[in-house]
Amino acid sequence: MKGVFVTSTGTGAGKTTITASLARLLRARGLSPCALKPLETGVDPVPADALALAEACGRPELATMADWYRARSPVSPYAATLEGHPPPDLDRLVAALRRTASGGYALIEGAGGLLVPLDRHHTTADLAARLGLPLLLVVPDRLGVLSDTLSIVASAAQAGLSPCALVLSRASNPPDPSARFNAHILSERLDFPVVVAPWSRTPSDLDTALAESPLLARLASL
Repeated sequence: MKGVFVTSTGTGAGKTTITASLARLLRARGLSPCALKPLETGVDPVPADALALAEACGRPELATMADWYRARSPVSPYAATLEGHPPPDLDRLVAALRRTASGGYALIEGAGGLLVPLDRHHTTADLAARLGLPLLLVVPDRLGVLSDTLSIVASAAQAGLSPCALVLSRASNPPDPSARFNAHILSERLDFPVVVAPWSRTPSDLDTALAESPLLARLASL
């Protein structure tokens, strides 16, 4: 399976926004993106993140396939199991993801951060490892991102996972003062590309910014 597994340091980092933009850009270049969020909580009743990704691919049916894990409470998948919801079946998810993304470019978005618990024994890192895809890290470009990012990179290495690129996502304008330095400092410490996704008023503005970055070429080379 060709593609990337999109993850982060935690929730609310901009993974869905960035992944949807990449899906639109790859689609415009004829690469048949298949953007999926196989685990989503807070579904009441619509899996909003998964639907945003599916619509960016022009395939809204991808959001509501029976193989995906959905829970109503806006908590981690493991927390949902403690409320009585059945835990996700990783083998089933992996098989469904491989089948669904076959022949296309997979953009698989994880739930929350890389180490969010899926059940008593597994985390998102286990799902990423079973898929065998490189990681695309999306992190908020704000104070604290340096330690957070270096921590997730260390955790990824321990799990045998390889990041291929880092996207620093800005959620405000003007940005956090630390944004003047974050990309530079992380680029000095990481051996993969660091791209800044600027704050944008509309999806088309974000698409334009990412289209002009080296990120698309990096993804296409994988």
